[in-house]
Amino acid sequence: MPCSSRRPARRPGEAGFSFIEILVVMGIISVLVSMVVVVVPFIREKGKRTKSIDNVRTMILYYTGGGAGLERSWPKYNGKDFILWLVATNKISKGDDKQLEILFSPGDEYLTFEGAGGKAAYKDIVLVSLGSSNQNNQKLTSYAGRRNKEREHILSAAEQQNNAIIICDDDDGDLHHKDGLVCGYVGGAARFMEWSDLHMDPPADPKEPKGILGDNSPNDDLKHMSSGN
Repeated sequence: MPCSSRRPARRPGEAGFSFIEILVVMGIISVLVSMVVVVVPFIREKGKRTKSIDNVRTMILYYTGGGAGLERSWPKYNGKDFILWLVATNKISKGDDKQLEILFSPGDEYLTFEGAGGKAAYKDIVLVSLGSSNQNNQKLTSYAGRRNKEREHILSAAEQQNNAIIICDDDDGDLHHKDGLVCGYVGGAARFMEWSDLHMDPPADPKEPKGILGDNSPNDDLKHMSSGN
């Protein structure tokens, strides 16, 4: 009788799966679960970075579309007021939710458009309300801006040619992205910069990321940035 590798049919009453088959299925499920655990957060973070880069790039287009850096200078405001200048001068409409939402990083759970009070919170933002140490303004954007009012930080011709950073993730609350910052540049570019790209170590406490921006920053470009006003 010729040999056959065919598996004999199960008899009535036999168990549906052998122990080996169950182990194989469990192994496959474990691999799939592991892939989900790794891949889903990666995809989610990638989406947040992409949206934040789009936000920052769009904001810079509003500046340059209004002539900033060309026939007029960049706004003479510090930090978040530098960004809110876009609202005060109607480059970003106070009545348009989608335009206002670009002021917030999707990676920021501490400062959000809804938490700031929605579009109603922007009705009083005008040029005279900027630069007045109004702490309430700080919650109206989750991005840090250039300190462009103080003489030692005003954008120089060389910095404009060298494409200086003018917008980046703020350091209020938890880090938006644990591996680095989204940065926007004078020339209109925006990209995600890892800590190594910025020549600095990650903050010791991602929930209290102090020392990233301002005078104590180890990065010369970020010394010009502020999450204040």
